[in-house]
Amino acid sequence: MRVVLGVIKNSRGEVLVTKRKPWVHLGGRFEFPGGKLEENESPEAGLGRELKEELSIELHRCRPLIQVPYSYPDRDVILDVFLVTKYSGTVHENEMQEAYWKKISDLESIEFPDANYGIIRALQLPRLISVTPNVGQNPEFLQQFESTVNKQEISIIHFRSHDLETLPYLQLAKQCQKICQRKHSHLVLNREAGFLENIDASGLHLTSDRLLAASERPLGKDYLVSASCHNLSEVLHASDIGLDYIFLGPVLEKSLNTNARPLGWEKFGRLAQHSKIPVYAIGGLGASEIGASIVNGGQGIAAIRDIWGIRRHSKPA
Repeated sequence: MRVVLGVIKNSRGEVLVTKRKPWVHLGGRFEFPGGKLEENESPEAGLGRELKEELSIELHRCRPLIQVPYSYPDRDVILDVFLVTKYSGTVHENEMQEAYWKKISDLESIEFPDANYGIIRALQLPRLISVTPNVGQNPEFLQQFESTVNKQEISIIHFRSHDLETLPYLQLAKQCQKICQRKHSHLVLNREAGFLENIDASGLHLTSDRLLAASERPLGKDYLVSASCHNLSEVLHASDIGLDYIFLGPVLEKSLNTNARPLGWEKFGRLAQHSKIPVYAIGGLGASEIGASIVNGGQGIAAIRDIWGIRRHSKPA
């Protein structure tokens, strides 16, 4: 079953949610406005029809937010979710549903259908995530780190650095965390979950090997948990254990760490369609490719060189 949903924001940054009628499937839970697509109807046309029927508002402009495939015990659904960027009219509850404006930060405390988890995460997450390069012998790393965190568009930064041993990594991570705390940014560590016992970071990033070895989400919902994915089995497993988002790639350049060949945008898009959670494109990308990621079903991009000002030394493989 194909369903189209619209996320509508007001001038205060709140989003409109409605409460499902008690006698329908998943009754009593909250949802975003929308409904089933009719035969041969485009998602945009279906959303416009549903918003007019349900709420008496006229859709003028929207853009993709996320597509979520989900299997309930009694049905399979695909949710095409759009962020409504322009509409006219006043909201009216035409179908006896209750409608409320809610802060995005409050959505996790409200009971939604399970398929909506990825939608809420997509609303909370940025379009751009910074990933640190390997530290190496760079004496200016912390200065560059602080400069990166100071950029207005950076709210999440992944401290990767595969080249560091455990103790140097931990020592440097603590210094990075102090910078992030001053700037109200989130530091995500690329190490084992036990590292968070020694440092008050915001989350954990799993390599693809650690992802496949995990039978459940390694940390509670108070932390961000993400993973690197390169193929369909990894994408599906990340969704199944309830992670918050994934890095999918490499998209344009061969990965030096995994020796994986570039996916290209077409394959990235095919794999992203199977994810229930937001997908970031990674691999030879910069801020100018955010639009390409969104068009192909992504949340945005995870960038290293473009954010850190590192020049390419060779052409993409």
